Amino acid sequence: MSARLRTSALALAALLLFYGLAFGDPARETEDSRPLSGEPGAAGYSALRDWFGGASVRQRALRSDYARLAELTRDHPTGNLLVMTLPGARSLLDRDLVPLHQWVRRGNSLLVLAAICDSPQWARGEAARRFRTDLAMLSGIEARGPSDFRGRFLPVPAVTRWEPVGAHPLLRGVQAVESLSDRVVPPCEAVLPRNRSALPLLRSADGRADGAWLMPRGSGWVLVLGQATPFANRALGRADNARFAGNVLRQFVAPSGLVIFDDGLQGAAEPYDLRSLLADPRVHVSGLALGALWLAWLAGGTRLCMPVPAPRPPGSAVAVAAEGRLLARTVGPSEAAVALLDCFLRRLPEVARAAPETWLAARPGVVSADVERLRALRRRLESGGAVPLDDLHDLLVRLRRVLA
Repeated sequence: MSARLRTSALALAALLLFYGLAFGDPARETEDSRPLSGEPGAAGYSALRDWFGGASVRQRALRSDYARLAELTRDHPTGNLLVMTLPGARSLLDRDLVPLHQWVRRGNSLLVLAAICDSPQWARGEAARRFRTDLAMLSGIEARGPSDFRGRFLPVPAVTRWEPVGAHPLLRGVQAVESLSDRVVPPCEAVLPRNRSALPLLRSADGRADGAWLMPRGSGWVLVLGQATPFANRALGRADNARFAGNVLRQFVAPSGLVIFDDGLQGAAEPYDLRSLLADPRVHVSGLALGALWLAWLAGGTRLCMPVPAPRPPGSAVAVAAEGRLLARTVGPSEAAVALLDCFLRRLPEVARAAPETWLAARPGVVSADVERLRALRRRLESGGAVPLDDLHDLLVRLRRVLA
């Protein structure tokens, strides 16, 4: 296979990889299951959404701020239901609550599934620390006791049973509602707002705590469940949870009304319409044109290998360096020192060779320390000892410069 054909194949593989990463399935699960309308995991509401869809109930997922509620329900401004789960992945302070309260007061309903008395696995981190504040801003209910969701994980989820307090249309046919906790949960307690009427609907089987409250808000209603799990996929079929959800649907949603799941509070981003983008033929034509130009440039207009430089004859510096490396491998340091010293003495006058130190000491400019150093190095070589070759070389160079 030629180099250009191999380059073209690798470039095509890179384009396919880019296409898969850019236009892959955005709904692929990458995190823990969270209470989202399209989530098929244990904590999601896909079963509830499919059930409502089978009953011809219109549904939408809200992933922006609450100012869009009025736009979503423009054709049917009353008789709509917003389903919200706490704690959320985002803070309510980041979203404008004024349009939400106004929307409810105009004749719509808000269902708040708050983890006051249960502890789902997905409730943790910063969202758990904002839980009490968000619940109070929405409903005025203040959760007491530890709500940091740091309890020990249970090998099997704990089941809490809730029974109706009295007769109410929301409780028609409901004998019990069950919630699930993945952690050890301390006894729950909630303080109701004093300036608002709150009707308790559910109470724990042991009679120690209330678990659901219904509160009027203008022409609308706010239903707060003290559990976040009864309508999740894994718990919807337990006890009378599904019947309770059906009563909420019949009581709060008009025939032309809309059920809205607040997915934005759980961290779902506003999606872009990928189908509309891919349906535009101009996108594909532009992509094919750019890909073809890139392949043509990569395979035909680029150098696939570096040019080989023309051989050049080695200069004198290269020859000297090569000779030096050869001598360093074949001649020992002591032999090299003797040769350096012998070469230096040969350049001196004949009368100075017998006693070079005495002759050098009488020369002007010669430092006495260098003369003594030369005498010491000569004695060490004569006795067969090793001398520092670099020091001897530097010493002889200095003496030559003075004698020159």
